[in-house]
Amino acid sequence: MRNPLRRTAIIGMVLGLTFGAAACGDDDGADVRELGNGGAASGSADASGAGSGVAAADKECEPVGEDLEADADSTVDLQLADYEFVPDDVEVDAGVVTFTAENIGKEAHELAFIPGGGDVPLNADGDPDEDALAEMGAFELEAFGPGQDCNATYELEAGDYTMFCIVENADGETHASLGMTGSLTVTG
Repeated sequence: MRNPLRRTAIIGMVLGLTFGAAACGDDDGADVRELGNGGAASGSADASGAGSGVAAADKECEPVGEDLEADADSTVDLQLADYEFVPDDVEVDAGVVTFTAENIGKEAHELAFIPGGGDVPLNADGDPDEDALAEMGAFELEAFGPGQDCNATYELEAGDYTMFCIVENADGETHASLGMTGSLTVTG
């Protein structure tokens, strides 16, 4: 004889996992945020896991590089909208730079960079390739919810950088694929 309580518990677990995953519109993973200390930029980045169960829209700001902020040579004010950066083309002098990011959208957004510029690399499934991003020295201000401001401070070397947001919508499409990309030119 089948146990109806066991069957109900299993169905409840499956539904909980399904809806829990759908509600979590967080960034594609935790790996990019760990890259803030290498390559052409430095700043302390939080490496806590993205799977905290907090929906991305409710995600609190986790500032990056607070220890560098007092030494900032310049500040860049950015708005993160659905699905664009305002402005989307930024030029700044090399040195310690604070990005003041204001999420004016209705969704969570992040501010990520690829040194050297170029497109966000994708894997065979069409998802952002975290390994390739790591090899490229990508770094980010982790996703934070609408209506919040969040700062990220990095020591930047001269060069071109791609700005992007790879937070995924419930349908799996990244904000970058919807047009949330831009360029950062750091002059020497």
